Amino acid sequence: MKEKLLHFIWRFQLFDRLPLRTIDGQLVEVIQRGLWNKIDSGPDFSMAQIKIHDQIWAGSIEIHIKSSDWDLHKHSEDRAYENVILHVVYEHDKEVKFMVERNIPTLELKSFIAPIVLHQYNQLLENNRNFIPCEKSVDLLQREKLDFWLERLLVERLERKVGELENEFLANNKNWEQLLFKKLAYAFGLKINADAFVNWANSFDFEVLMRNQLNPDYVHALFFGQAGFLDFDSNDDYVIELQKDYKFLQLKYRLVGVHASMFKFFRMRPSSFPTVRIMQLATLYSHYQNLFAFLMGTQSIEKIKGIFEDIEYPEFWKNHFRLENESSVISVKSISDDLIHRIIINVIIPMKFVYAKHRDIDIVDQLLGWLRELPAEKNTIISGYSKLGLKAKNAFESQAYLELKKHFCNEKKCLNCAIGLQILKDV
Repeated sequence: MKEKLLHFIWRFQLFDRLPLRTIDGQLVEVIQRGLWNKIDSGPDFSMAQIKIHDQIWAGSIEIHIKSSDWDLHKHSEDRAYENVILHVVYEHDKEVKFMVERNIPTLELKSFIAPIVLHQYNQLLENNRNFIPCEKSVDLLQREKLDFWLERLLVERLERKVGELENEFLANNKNWEQLLFKKLAYAFGLKINADAFVNWANSFDFEVLMRNQLNPDYVHALFFGQAGFLDFDSNDDYVIELQKDYKFLQLKYRLVGVHASMFKFFRMRPSSFPTVRIMQLATLYSHYQNLFAFLMGTQSIEKIKGIFEDIEYPEFWKNHFRLENESSVISVKSISDDLIHRIIINVIIPMKFVYAKHRDIDIVDQLLGWLRELPAEKNTIISGYSKLGLKAKNAFESQAYLELKKHFCNEKKCLNCAIGLQILKDV
């Protein structure tokens, strides 16, 4: 038994309520369970009301596993506990002098809690082998309650991302374009190279890119040179020109790049190689000198997708996946739909939220509508929920499931989760 479970049981009155008797046999009726105190100091529930015989008492309620925990926590010495009207415990193991002197009743809940409640709780929190703690009980869920919870999770996720972006905005000298570039770099790096792309994006001043953005050759040279991908001997004219341009930029701006070894190629599809992603990002920034302003002013998903789709890449990359080696496969290295959707979901929509907030414009409904239009993301977490019958219909729901997994299921916050609450209440 854990105290947080007792708090949960008391909050939602998950015990046989009639007839309740204190340890000395007095009938007690709970009129108001009280307001749960989420902070550590003070009684667990305030503004409660109980009725003993014909007398109504108003005050606080303190909850412990054992009666002796009162003395263990030294509550008798804390004036905040002077208005306690009921001591609720799972097990009464000793008389507490403070309670006796003030005639405060003690309610032992052990015999009033149904065994199935404890069983479900143990199933939720003590099984570490499941994908999520409640996977054996998901058939108890009511879809309308789940939908309401997913919407709340999605809003919480966006609010958290907005807060993070606001801090990053300040850290990037309040430069929207610079912030967008770094968020795009992370997204283009995908999961396996995300950190490497962040280090690469931080290896040069964004102002260097802005000053040379009208020259596509310089943009490509800057991007590849700073990634360390030009540090080899080549006979190819395209590569030689990149190396020459990068040396010029390197001397002019005193650039120091990262080492190419930090980028991973192993077990990756060639179309996802970091060299291909950097080429795509360089081409994107060669086409759009004010990419942030352009994206923020775009009012539809289709137009945003067009920004990433309608790009002509250098001829060299039709038969190359890396700068050193020619490929026998001829292919256009266009940005995939999956990556475009991921960028819209994880970069553009959160940035639109932050930008609109700074301009005091309400576009919440529009952006939530975009998430409902976009397909659900494809990853192991979304697949895991789908196998349990919790299939994400769109990006709105897949984002909510990602929030649920990371901040509730993985941390086993079942007692703070609407799904855990429903499972425990429905027993």
